[in-house]
Amino acid sequence: MSNKRYYICVTPFFPSPGNWRGAYVFDQVKAIERQSDYRVLVFVPCGFFKKPSSFKIAGLTVHRIPCLQMPSYFFNGMSGGLNGQSLIRRLKAIHIDPDDIAVCHCHTAGFACFATAIKRLNPHVKTVLQYHDLDPFQIRCGKFATWRPNVTYRVKKFTRQFKNIDLHLCISEHTRYNLLNFPTPHPDECYAPYLTALHSAKHLMVPRNINTYVLYNGVDTTVFRKLPTQNDHSVFKIGCIANFNDLKDHITLIKAVEQIVKHQSDIPLLVSFVGSGPTLVSCSEYISKHQLNRYFEFVCEMPHESLPEYFNTLDLFVLPSYFEGFGCVYTEAAACGVPFIGCINQGYSEYVPEADRGKWLIKPHDYKTLATLISRQIKEPITQTLQYPCDINVLVKSYLSYLSEMHPNQTFS
Repeated sequence: MSNKRYYICVTPFFPSPGNWRGAYVFDQVKAIERQSDYRVLVFVPCGFFKKPSSFKIAGLTVHRIPCLQMPSYFFNGMSGGLNGQSLIRRLKAIHIDPDDIAVCHCHTAGFACFATAIKRLNPHVKTVLQYHDLDPFQIRCGKFATWRPNVTYRVKKFTRQFKNIDLHLCISEHTRYNLLNFPTPHPDECYAPYLTALHSAKHLMVPRNINTYVLYNGVDTTVFRKLPTQNDHSVFKIGCIANFNDLKDHITLIKAVEQIVKHQSDIPLLVSFVGSGPTLVSCSEYISKHQLNRYFEFVCEMPHESLPEYFNTLDLFVLPSYFEGFGCVYTEAAACGVPFIGCINQGYSEYVPEADRGKWLIKPHDYKTLATLISRQIKEPITQTLQYPCDINVLVKSYLSYLSEMHPNQTFS
């Protein structure tokens, strides 16, 4: 073993040239670099029959590893052994000795196979598995999501590898609850597809005695910060950044605006939607049908580097998403000095102190309460106080401190 200490990150979410999907993992990786003496390496999957390759993004080298993905999550995990060996071959090709790896950090339950492959060669490695969803095993995903044999296989395949995972990293307390209590749903869970999938998994039991830690999705506050720009306060501007789908529930915001302008049609109000997706057409049709066009604008895409400036033009950020592991856009807005409104019992809602939740959070689909909260903020704006830091460097520093005191399980199984 040399004196090198590598921290390897294996993730399906990471930016690439021209695509910033997974910016929150990028921010986390850069913070780990800044807050430690590890040499951080990033690996992302590519098609199984593609040649291994690398690319650079913002000065960071990212290595592609060929992986076999099961279609539509069908018996997801079946190809884990092959994929794990693909990572080992890639490490060998770039001259990384597994014994020099101090931490193997894998994102999503399906990537536990990579941690297992490293643990087999280096029992001293600390293995970390991170969950980004309120559905920790993603059992609601795919065409066969509710087919009991498929659910059973996937959950057993993933949990069988728990003995090789030293730390389960959750992006919210709600995510941790769903992991530790699976398949019992959270008392306030209302998302029907997930509840249906849980019913198919009710015969399963998962290990409860696992080591967990909550690491919220912070942001780079040197990028997302309040800028000395001139906000046009003659118009109250609400921002909403999200793909248009049922979970993001844009229609609730639209109906809230409808309620507001019903009583004051000349109110200087503009909602700026950024995003595209399957419910965009129905939302725009509703706006046109109810003659609300003057209060809305649509921006299909926005470069990631333009987001800080965009947030700084807003008076309020609203996204009534109701099945959200965390949601980085909320902390991005907050870091820019913009208060946010969302739904109760979500990852991001944990940032709002309990005493203030009635001021900033609504029940899912409750457009009338949302209208009341927006109207208050227009007429008598109040400052939002959060109970956790938005700065990813602060959050990662605490996580690394916890990790440094943790002893790895050296028994491979």
